[in-house]
Amino acid sequence: MSWQGSQTAADRFFGSIAYLLPIADVFFFGRFIFAQFPIFEQIYSPLAPLLALNNDRIGGLLLFLGLYVGVVINAKVNRFIRFNVLQAILIGILLSLCGLLLQYVLLPIIGLGALTQVLMNTVFFGTWAMSVYGIVMSALGKYTEIPQLSETAQMQVDRY
Repeated sequence: MSWQGSQTAADRFFGSIAYLLPIADVFFFGRFIFAQFPIFEQIYSPLAPLLALNNDRIGGLLLFLGLYVGVVINAKVNRFIRFNVLQAILIGILLSLCGLLLQYVLLPIIGLGALTQVLMNTVFFGTWAMSVYGIVMSALGKYTEIPQLSETAQMQVDRY
């Protein structure tokens, strides 16, 4: 991407930790994996405060607004950090939409069968893959390129 530049260690760190948000958001979708492999749930132990904040509706809203207003639209914050935070927020929004679709459309129709487990596991592992990719690319000082999400984040960050 033409807007890539060199990033400081602090920029890389803050760009990377933004992707902990979708990892916390996807916890709900891992319930079948945690039931089969309880050790995987232990990975979330260090993220317990973030999980608690995310699970509280007001806390999640305040976290979203704080990050959006305090980081994404704040021109004083490095563009690299703003881009990664917005991309992590967009992944979280997609997870929320998946959760609503699952809860209000799919579960009433197909129940908690094998198809639901496959869908939830796919969302869980897909989110983990995007997040780990984002963490690694940010740690390397490179912009994470996820189709559609990166383009949307780039357009929004360029507005400010």
